[in-house]
Amino acid sequence: TTRSNQALAREYSYQTERQCDANVKIFETAIRAVHGVTPDGFAAIKVTALGNPVLLERWSTALREIYSLFGRMDVNKDGLVTFEEFTNVWNELFVDDSMETIINDIFKRFDKKEKGFIDPIAWTTTLDPPLMRRLAGYCKKNGSFAQAVLTTDEENLVIAMQSRLRGLVALAADLNVRLMIDAEHTYFQPAIDNLVLSMQREYNKDTDCVYQTIQCYLKDARTRNQLFMDQARIENWQYAAKIVRGAYMHQERDRAKKRGEEDPIHSTIEDTHKCYEEVMEDIIRRENVQKGREKVNLVVATHNQSSVECAIRLLQESGLERMESGVAFGQLLGMSDHLTYSLGQNGYKVYKYIPYGPILECLPYLIRRAQENSDLMGSVGYELGMLAKEIRRRLIG
Repeated sequence: TTRSNQALAREYSYQTERQCDANVKIFETAIRAVHGVTPDGFAAIKVTALGNPVLLERWSTALREIYSLFGRMDVNKDGLVTFEEFTNVWNELFVDDSMETIINDIFKRFDKKEKGFIDPIAWTTTLDPPLMRRLAGYCKKNGSFAQAVLTTDEENLVIAMQSRLRGLVALAADLNVRLMIDAEHTYFQPAIDNLVLSMQREYNKDTDCVYQTIQCYLKDARTRNQLFMDQARIENWQYAAKIVRGAYMHQERDRAKKRGEEDPIHSTIEDTHKCYEEVMEDIIRRENVQKGREKVNLVVATHNQSSVECAIRLLQESGLERMESGVAFGQLLGMSDHLTYSLGQNGYKVYKYIPYGPILECLPYLIRRAQENSDLMGSVGYELGMLAKEIRRRLIG
């Protein structure tokens, strides 16, 4: 059922939209600062600053229903939906078979190349909010799919959010700044992924302008990363990604527990480390890189020395040049300086990540980074030992 205008006004206020417009100005300043200080450098932005988080969660719910419907239509679970499968499930959920012309018309919307089947990429890229609302109009029951459909007001807010993001990407492209779009909570991520993929299709045709972010503490990280790489290969644009471990572990686990859902986070830190290195290897060894069609386009954002060593080994095994591979390393300013300096001295591209914005907005980010890297506090003793050794060397010789 459509929520009342009063409820919409409470959740999506003009004040919120005005704040989002103000956040765009802050991001624009950051992008210009990167251009002025580090040509061909990176800037990072958060989508939750460009649109109301309530809207992002609503849109993500709609997208999950879209994915779920594909899984239901894929009866034999081969990853493809044939016209027969589409028709059978359509008749079960939406209309009876007297609506054959509508079925044919909608199937062709997905099967643009007339292959006789729909793949997951065609499904998720075609089933946008307006088409979803059209399908919901044929639903026999007002179930979860119909209830997840965005209202026209919400669609307009999504368009405004897309416009803000597109403006930032266009500015970054004009200034030759690579734009990393941060990953966030899982209940926002489907909408964020949708936005990032739309920008990558538009701006990554010949270069690595827009970077996806993969949180490797999530159990589905490797699967999602592979889907994105496949999408880039099939649609012929350059895949680019930043890989991190993740920063919302406690919130994600608490939410899953309260809702009686499966914990989305890997059970152990070792599993997260393993996933991080597997995703890294998948990106470096992907077909388009090995055949020289594109660079790796990867930011290895980590303070973990083992992961850095793994990346270096993969580059060496693949015969990729240090400065020309398209792999960059990143650490927060003030953290793991010994890694940063060692990488730079040995000819690798390495960047220091500097939070930019109002201090009260940056503090939560810094707290999350401290929590994310709490397992690395043990390395402080190692760094102090190296400092003491260097001091002795300089004093004694």
